[in-house]
Amino acid sequence: MDGSPRAGALIAHRIDYARQRGFRVLRFSTSSDNTPIHRAARTFGFTRVATLTRHEAPAATGTTPSRARRAQGRTVLRRVGPLVQRGDGWEWREITLRDIRAAIARSRVLVSDARVGAAAVLGDPYEESLMVVAVGGGVRPLTDLLRRLRAEASRRGLDEVSFYVSNAIERRAARSAGYRKPWSGETYLFEKRLRT
Repeated sequence: MDGSPRAGALIAHRIDYARQRGFRVLRFSTSSDNTPIHRAARTFGFTRVATLTRHEAPAATGTTPSRARRAQGRTVLRRVGPLVQRGDGWEWREITLRDIRAAIARSRVLVSDARVGAAAVLGDPYEESLMVVAVGGGVRPLTDLLRRLRAEASRRGLDEVSFYVSNAIERRAARSAGYRKPWSGETYLFEKRLRT
């Protein structure tokens, strides 16, 4: 989305659309270098709520992670919240226990250990990449899980693992597990809460 007058009109339309349908939160993401849309977002009352940086690592041999069990759902949610990436890039929403349970039922939640020191929710593979759409945990268990995800990618015949880092713990764990940024830019996530 650019910062042109048409972009402003589109934002105004989407806010009106959301209000008419009773939505309480609007959220969008854009490149960190798209300053015109950052200004438009502020004009319409959006706040930047996250800075996300894509990280990738090549598949590697090793031990694969454990699958989460249904009983671990609430703990997984606490580790990976509050957001889940939808699709293969720019769409984010709040993650729910229902999301976690559905992902567990499809064997798409992997954990570091029985105590769930760290967890990862997998999305659909994208361009030979094992996509992680939600991740979190303590530094050590998350580092171990991220290493094991590289082995999981290898087991599935994929080339790499990729996910968006959103905080210092994830950044540190990703670096320790051999993940790097494929480009210098970042993604900014903007949010607006609507009054009902």
